[in-house]
Amino acid sequence: MATSAPPPGGLLEQGLDLRYYADLLWRGRALVTAAALTGAALGLLTGFLQTPEYRASAMLQIEPPTPLFMSVTDALVGGGSYWQHADFYNTQFRILRSHAVGEKAVRALESRGKPTPEGPDKPAALIAHVTVEPIPDSRLALVQVTHRDPKVAAEWANAVAEVYIEQSLSTRIDAAKRAYEWLQERLQATQQSMRDAQERLLKSYQSQDLFVPEGSVSAVTSSITKLNEDFIAAQARLIELEAAVKQLSEMRRRGQGVESVPQVATDEQVAALNGQLASLNLELIRLREKYKEAHPEVQKVLAQVAQVTKSRDARTAQIEQALRAEQAQLHKRAAELRAAIDEQKAQAATQSQKGSELEAIKKEADSAKSLYEVLLQKLNETDIAASIRSNNVSLVERAAPPEDPVRPNKRRIALLGLALGLLGGIGLLAGREYLDNTLKDPDEVERYLHTDLLAAVPRHEAAGQHLVTEAYQNLRTALLFARKDDLGQVVLVTGTAPQEGKTTTLVNLARLMASSGERVVALDFDLRRAQLHTRLGLAREPGLTDVFVRHQEVAAVTRATSVPNLSVITAGPLPPNPPALLARKNLAEVFDQLRQRFDWILLDSPPMASVTDALLLARHVDIVVVVVQHNKVDKRLVKRSIVNLRRVTPNVLGVVLNVVDVKSKGYYYYYYQQQDREGGRAKVAAAGAGKGSAPSSG
Repeated sequence: MATSAPPPGGLLEQGLDLRYYADLLWRGRALVTAAALTGAALGLLTGFLQTPEYRASAMLQIEPPTPLFMSVTDALVGGGSYWQHADFYNTQFRILRSHAVGEKAVRALESRGKPTPEGPDKPAALIAHVTVEPIPDSRLALVQVTHRDPKVAAEWANAVAEVYIEQSLSTRIDAAKRAYEWLQERLQATQQSMRDAQERLLKSYQSQDLFVPEGSVSAVTSSITKLNEDFIAAQARLIELEAAVKQLSEMRRRGQGVESVPQVATDEQVAALNGQLASLNLELIRLREKYKEAHPEVQKVLAQVAQVTKSRDARTAQIEQALRAEQAQLHKRAAELRAAIDEQKAQAATQSQKGSELEAIKKEADSAKSLYEVLLQKLNETDIAASIRSNNVSLVERAAPPEDPVRPNKRRIALLGLALGLLGGIGLLAGREYLDNTLKDPDEVERYLHTDLLAAVPRHEAAGQHLVTEAYQNLRTALLFARKDDLGQVVLVTGTAPQEGKTTTLVNLARLMASSGERVVALDFDLRRAQLHTRLGLAREPGLTDVFVRHQEVAAVTRATSVPNLSVITAGPLPPNPPALLARKNLAEVFDQLRQRFDWILLDSPPMASVTDALLLARHVDIVVVVVQHNKVDKRLVKRSIVNLRRVTPNVLGVVLNVVDVKSKGYYYYYYQQQDREGGRAKVAAAGAGKGSAPSSG
């Protein structure tokens, strides 16, 4: 049952414990509520002390700007969304709050005999009361004036709106006039420029010998194209002739027949002679089969063959001569065509330069003419649009004197004061909680000390005796579960600081155990301020010091009490050096003797924060119980004491939280009362969801 030490550096409070903070708010609810109510009261007081101010609003419709240069259709239709003209609307809102509008509004108010702002700079004072608020998803805007007098606020808002409308219309009319005058000036200059350009174009046509019909090609270009075609054809024919002549020469050199040359093979005379030779050769073959070579008929045919062959060779030579003649002629023709092409190209370059100069002059004239036509059209459109265009700003709704003030908003101020007071109260509560570094609820024992809560004993005057008994019953149950064997168990009951109720806790626990039939002995080891004998109505001597100093038997100093099964060994004479007695070896023998006679041996010791007596005793005990008074001792000191105990023994069972206020909410115990119908007797019960209940003072 003894709890082990927490892991180094491991803090359960690192996580956000919502139940702890909820309990903190509940315990400090009176402070938080008081702070919140105080803040709300101060907010209401502030609201009632402030002078009320009224806000009057005039509604304007502001259309997107219409361009000065546009068509008649565009002037009639208009168009454009808000987001396309966001910069325009922002500019207009700034103009509405400009000094110029304020100055004109002041003059208008003075001319009507209406109240105006006080001070040397009246326009600035007036504009200081003006705000402009656009209405979302529309082209409407509210001109708002805030003033202490609702009637004055409405008059000023209407004056600003009317002045802005007049100024907007005047500005647009002036801009249209300036644009019209500028167009007229530019039109005259452009007309003169157009005339000059046309005169230069005409002179250029007259001074240059150049004519190219509109949309056609010049004669020089056509001539160059025709010469190039002829030159290419001559070159192709020349290549063909050179190939034929070269083939004839090569075949003669080799002694081959030239009949395969295309020019020879396609000649009609050569073809006819070849036909005669074929017939004669056939005749010769026939005759040689009948006659010998010297026969007259054979000789006659041979003579005819020779004659035809000679004629064919003569025709072939004639064809070759014709080819060579044509080749020479084509060489001359190609040279002449090349010269003509070069001459035409030079003429074309000259003509192109003149044409470029003429084209530039022509483009200048066309540009001047186009600009003149555009300016003339814009001038006509501007004149017409100016006559049909209306002002783009109109007053949709005039401002009326408001009935309810806009400031101060008492409800908002009160809610703000309430919120600030609530935050202030929570801050004070948190500060108080931070500065009050004590253990204030059972859950904090486990969260901060990393140990079990054995019982939470209520304050005696705050609860009935049965609640206290129930708390000690929880402590007794925890000790029973922590029992290790059948021998007597030595239990050390200690605390951190004086006056925490450890002696009272020990006495009440001993009485409860003894009344249950268990043999209990209580030992007073507080050898500096012994109180156990006083609580039990006995004399202090003899006691423990007699056992250690005078070597008396333990049984001799053990005395019975008025409670059955409960014995006590008092402190005896107070020694000058208690740690020296507690460090003696025979201390363990004393505990062994008592284990044989009793079921429970309860030890009362001094506080751990001041002396080391409890640590010396902790080495010999089976169970250690630490008593901590609720909302009294610094929890860091308690934690350090428990850490020191765990260094000496692993048998630290847990903590008893003493003197707990049962009226506080947030514990693991809840208390309820039920009126008895018959006897009118209050019945009180306690139920636990955690470890125990709350301790009484001792």
